[in-house]
Formats: sequence, C-alpha cells, structure tokens
Amino acid sequence: MNLELTQDQRLLQEGIEQLVSRHAAIPPGSTDIWLPGSDLERDLLDAGYLDVGRTEGMGAVESALVVEAVARAPYSIEIGATALVVPHVVPDMLLTRPVALLSLPLLGASRFVDARGSALLDCGDVVRVVDLRTCQVEPVDTPFAYPFGKVAQIDVEKARPVDASADVMRQWWRVALAVEIGAVARVALDLTVEYVKQRRQFGRAIGSYQAIQHRLSECAVLVESTQWLARRAAWSGDPADAALAAAYAQQAAARVHYDAHQFHGAMGITNECHLHLWTYRLKALQGELGGPSAQARAAADQLWAA
Repeated sequence: MNLELTQDQRLLQEGIEQLVSRHAAIPPGSTDIWLPGSDLERDLLDAGYLDVGRTEGMGAVESALVVEAVARAPYSIEIGATALVVPHVVPDMLLTRPVALLSLPLLGASRFVDARGSALLDCGDVVRVVDLRTCQVEPVDTPFAYPFGKVAQIDVEKARPVDASADVMRQWWRVALAVEIGAVARVALDLTVEYVKQRRQFGRAIGSYQAIQHRLSECAVLVESTQWLARRAAWSGDPADAALAAAYAQQAAARVHYDAHQFHGAMGITNECHLHLWTYRLKALQGELGGPSAQARAAADQLWAA
C-alpha cells in the first residue's frame, strides 16, 4: 500500500478541507447536544463533493478523504452513507438525503433516520431502498451528538430491492464507520492535547506529566492507525480489510473517548466545553452495526471461512 496520496488526492483533500474550515466556528453560546450543518451541507452539494464517489477517475479513497474532512467539523451531517455506501450499493440511483443505514430487525433509533430522507435496509441477504417520506418516522432525543430517529414500521415487500448484496452494504458501512471514527477521534484528541497544555495543576501544566503524555501518545497511535486501516479498506475493496478496520476503530473509539474526558475533568462533561460534539459521536459510532465484537466475527469469517 502506498502511504502517499497522489497529487490529485492531495488537491482534493486541500479543497475539501478549505471548504469545511469555513464552517469550523461553533455558534456563540451554543450548548446544544448536536449541531445541524445545513450551510455546510449546501456548500458540499454545490461544490460537488457529495458526488465524488460517482465521479470518473475517483473512487473510494477520494470519498474517504471527503468523509474525513466533513466528520472533523463540529456539525453532524450525513456523509458516510452518501459518500461511501451508496456509490457501491446503488451507484445508478439518486437517494434523497439524509441516507440512513438500517438492518432488520429494526431495533430502536438510528442515526439520520429522517422523514425527509431515505434508507438502505439490510434484509439479511438483499438490500432494499426505503423512501422514509412514506413511513412513520419519529425523531428521538439521545445523548449522542447525531440526529436520531425511529421508523415505526417498514413494509419490506414494498421497498425496492437492489442488485447489490447485503454483504456489500455491510462492507462499505464498516469502511464508513472506520473513516468517521478516525476523523472524529482525531479532533477529540487534538482538543485534549491543547487542553492539557493550558490546564495547570500544582503549579504546572498537566500535560507536562509523563503519565498523561504516555496515555495521549497511545491515543495518537490508535487514531493514526484507525485512519490508515480505514484508508486501506477503502483502497483495497476487501471485505476482510473493512471488518478489521471497523473492529479496530470501534475499540479505539472507546479508549479515545475515555482519555479525552479523563483529562478534561469536569469541564469535559459541560456542553459549554464543546468536547461532546465529537466524543458523544464516538459513543454512537462505537456500537453501530453490532459493535467491535460483530466486526471481529465478520473479519474472522472472511479470513478463515470454512
């Protein structure tokens, strides 16, 4: 695997990061659990970044770079499904956004289930497209920094089947999870590193203590490894790589979340601190699609199939 981005990929990365940087500011005085990013979403759509996965000459790695940049923003918009899952499951269909990723049986609330959007439904063997505008959808308040919703009932037989298998959907769902976790965890870590440089205790910055440096260094290794495992899974298109990346990412999410809040102390649990805009996302991503144990089982099935 080449760990250097191509010139075209670097230009894409610079462009998307420049666009997202214009939306880096958090509204003054905001204490919201999550922030909607309608302005960011509009700019992404106008600039064509939401269609990178369908653009000739570009592929999953380029889509992953877009997801990374958008996921680092303080705003919670649906990007992983649109950029990484939809182009591989329904490449010739335009789905209304946001696109939710669902599995049968439906259990509780899920990210980005919205009465204005659509969903890809994993039915076990096949994938079906669900127009959520025709369903009874209920918004659900959660402590996680994403919009959540719940579908009361789906008439599966009326949902449109697609050619791609459910295995393909789950593979790219795992890639999207790993990419998003890597990006969100990086911001949580960066905020924590900056905080321990400023927070003083016993006459010195707490970041000067070796024990804290060691733990944050371990988190840095986890974040960097997550990013490259996710990029590898996007590059290779290998289902085993996708499962391994997601398993590693979801385990790393737990550690980064814990240490970020540990070193922020009581300040970290206040909404005024805004750390939660990233760490609470990590908690949601950590358990999605069955959590790390489910991804590890999927990896084992791929690597050591009977």
